[in-house]
Amino acid sequence: MGRLCVLSYCLLLLGGCGQADPAVTAARQQFVSQTLLQGEVKIPDIRKAAAAEDADKAKSWVIRAKINAGEFPPFADGVAAFIVTDAFGTDDAEHKGGADHNPHDCPFCKRDINSVMARVEFCGEDGRPLPVDARELFDLREMQLVQVEGTARMDDDDWLVISARRIHVVR
Repeated sequence: MGRLCVLSYCLLLLGGCGQADPAVTAARQQFVSQTLLQGEVKIPDIRKAAAAEDADKAKSWVIRAKINAGEFPPFADGVAAFIVTDAFGTDDAEHKGGADHNPHDCPFCKRDINSVMARVEFCGEDGRPLPVDARELFDLREMQLVQVEGTARMDDDDWLVISARRIHVVR
């Protein structure tokens, strides 16, 4: 089912016609992967590649991240978008961080916190985030571990933006 159909279902949902299940179900079928995504790359590495002058805008990337924006809410109300923080941890000799490492609480990582963060957007054919809340769409919560596959770009505010094609929610 095309993204245009998913967007149409979402608009019907927001219009109050009572067809919440078909919209959410159609979008979940399009975007949700039941299996682990392969080829994970750290957010700082993707950020560096996306910022390069000769960046390949069509290249597909896979991230492993936690839905986490530090002291700010990670979800955008009413749209399929949220903020994530890289979940690889660190293997730096001066600073060990494992799977439970939270860069927002780490004095070492906080110095350059934007380098490990990204905005994830699930967009329709028009390039805009779908008008359905990501929490409802994918049954997500803050601090949840996810894998996301999509293309990457830097926006005007120096944010890494992942235009998502698939999501795997680690439960």
